[in-house]
Amino acid sequence: MKALIVYHTKTGHTEQAALDVARGLESCGVECAACAAANAKAAADISEYEILAVGSPTYGNRRYRLPARQVSDFLDSLSSGKLEGKTCGVFTVNAGWGGEKLAGAMERALEVLGGHVVGKSPVVKAGAPLSLWKGPDASPSDVSKCEEFGKKLARVANG
Repeated sequence: MKALIVYHTKTGHTEQAALDVARGLESCGVECAACAAANAKAAADISEYEILAVGSPTYGNRRYRLPARQVSDFLDSLSSGKLEGKTCGVFTVNAGWGGEKLAGAMERALEVLGGHVVGKSPVVKAGAPLSLWKGPDASPSDVSKCEEFGKKLARVANG
């Protein structure tokens, strides 16, 4: 079984969350590819993956309803029904607030594309509010949440 993890990051926190989700998937025997959203269109044919996980930082200026532009562009590049039969999940990173709202919006976007969305998406607290300063890393608890979410995606995909 194969999984694709698509994410956008500026400070590295969302990339680290993607790697944490990948670690959970890999512990269940899933082969993972992680790809920055800006490169995802060229890097991956979604048809070769059974699992898709999408991660975005949470930007307040988007009123917590839209992922980073690069993630949004990736999702927009997928045609309706493209995710039919695929297990999908999302994760977000925020330094302040809004991650749950963004996760819900991203889950709905994947459902519209036909994906079987696994809920209870992890929202990682990391970084510095309203800043591009790297700020604090995710807590061990948030790292564990991402790893457990990866395991959950694998379990659901295996039926």
